[in-house]
Amino acid sequence: MCGIAGIIRFDRPATDSREELARMRTRLRHRGPDGEGEAFRTFAALAHTRLAMVDAKDGAQPIRSPDGRYTLTYNGELFNDAELRAELPGPWRTRSDAETVLAAWMHWGSECVSRLDGMFAFFLWDQERDTGFAVRDRLGVKPFAYRNDGVFAFASEAKALVPEAPAPDVGAIVEYLVAPAFSGVVNSPFAGIHYLPPGHILRVDREGITLDAYWKWKPEAGDVTASAVREELASAVRASLWSDVPLGIFLSGGLDSSAIAAYAGPRVRDAFTIVFEGQDRWDGRSALVVSNDTPYAHELGRELSLRLHDVVHRRAHLAEDLRTLALTNDALPAWEQELSQRTLARAASEYVKGVLVGDAADETFYGYHFLLDDIATSGPCAIFERLGSVPVREEIDPDPIGRLDEAYRALAGPFDSRRNRIASTTQLIVQRWLPRLLHNGDIHTMSFGLEARVPFCSKRLLDVAMRVDIDVALNHGIEKWLLRDALRGIVPERIRTRRKSALPKDQDAPYQDEMARVCRDPHPLVKAIVDLPAMASRLDHRDPGEALRAQWFRTICLQHWATAYNLRAP
Repeated sequence: MCGIAGIIRFDRPATDSREELARMRTRLRHRGPDGEGEAFRTFAALAHTRLAMVDAKDGAQPIRSPDGRYTLTYNGELFNDAELRAELPGPWRTRSDAETVLAAWMHWGSECVSRLDGMFAFFLWDQERDTGFAVRDRLGVKPFAYRNDGVFAFASEAKALVPEAPAPDVGAIVEYLVAPAFSGVVNSPFAGIHYLPPGHILRVDREGITLDAYWKWKPEAGDVTASAVREELASAVRASLWSDVPLGIFLSGGLDSSAIAAYAGPRVRDAFTIVFEGQDRWDGRSALVVSNDTPYAHELGRELSLRLHDVVHRRAHLAEDLRTLALTNDALPAWEQELSQRTLARAASEYVKGVLVGDAADETFYGYHFLLDDIATSGPCAIFERLGSVPVREEIDPDPIGRLDEAYRALAGPFDSRRNRIASTTQLIVQRWLPRLLHNGDIHTMSFGLEARVPFCSKRLLDVAMRVDIDVALNHGIEKWLLRDALRGIVPERIRTRRKSALPKDQDAPYQDEMARVCRDPHPLVKAIVDLPAMASRLDHRDPGEALRAQWFRTICLQHWATAYNLRAP
């Protein structure tokens, strides 16, 4: 994977942006430690930092078309690179899929995006028309942040775009505190910085910017067989293995990562699983983490002859890890499991340049057990309650839960029957929850120059998932039933029938001391937005419970984020 950045302005030559572009590129260097480049067209200054997974010798970027009309800076992996090259005229100068994307645009224009299967974010400048196009993949695996304040600027991470003393987007921060699973998908917590929504094309020219959706999650129930799911998943995993460098896998011992490991076969040898102190005592204490992953991961590791690395998260490093986490995730850390992602990424980067991950299976194949619960699917606010909402000062927002519940209902659809409740909850999960998860996965792996590949985001596999009927997906009251059925004989039966359990988190992490420090000396931004007296009143809980711990975690992260980026109070 890579880092991309650029500045488009029509009032002066692109070369005048050289210094600012260099600063942006420096802030993205962790995403591409293997090389960097820049290109200056009349009004477009483009930059690239490269993580060389394929064709290290000739795949440098930005890349220009042979006729000089188009210049591309690209971050991603195409799963159907070979198929596209067979359709396109060539000749080919590199083995890089960036050249494939460029050739596809030259041949089909913007309509080529419907043919691209993979995970990507890119910007293409058309010198002939003085027009730029930004494109993001269907589910938002690869990030694209931008600002448009008289100058259009973009980058893989929002932190590359922020000024020295940025202003906060209070609405985005309230969304993060109240509805973290759905936050940071459209607006960043930095005022004026936005994210290109998944499945969208952005056009920029002298008239300004326009956004158009080229794909949306639209379930249409059909007759989907287990063999069709099995075939497309196997194909997606094979396609995701295209690499000149070794790949590993984040292995939880759950259904999804186990299936990927089984289909990857000998191409993947190193597997990484997270381990916490005292985790054998945690069964039943979490609504999402319902069992201990380690025995299942070890079982599959032995069966597939994997080199399994138990990656231990040390509680002694918690305070520093929280600070680093908040600095790394410029959308603000939403889940405690992000500590696990960062710990795994750090360890894996010492052995491999890329890892396969099982993300997106639960969200697209009805894999969450709470979909079977009428109360949990009664509306968006039920999910807020499940994950814990931080109390917000009334003068900032008198009813954030009600306001956000109404806004998300408009995105999701009706909640007036059991079937509609499941469908609408899933719609919201795919539109907001999943892009947030994918953002977290990308930003924590790429902070160590590690590429996370997501086979379940394959276009063809998504097309299959959208045709799965709800009653089939949740057959016999079992979440993700069709995918489980498809994997008979592929993974051990004990893993195939195992109930969904989220990526582990430290359920004994001592947040109270950190939270007490925030209450004693809050950053002005935290003091202005969070109802700190309400938070302080709960500090004496000996067993605070999952929801309250989550509230502490997010408030602590907000404090560190505001401090690290020198945020101004609203």
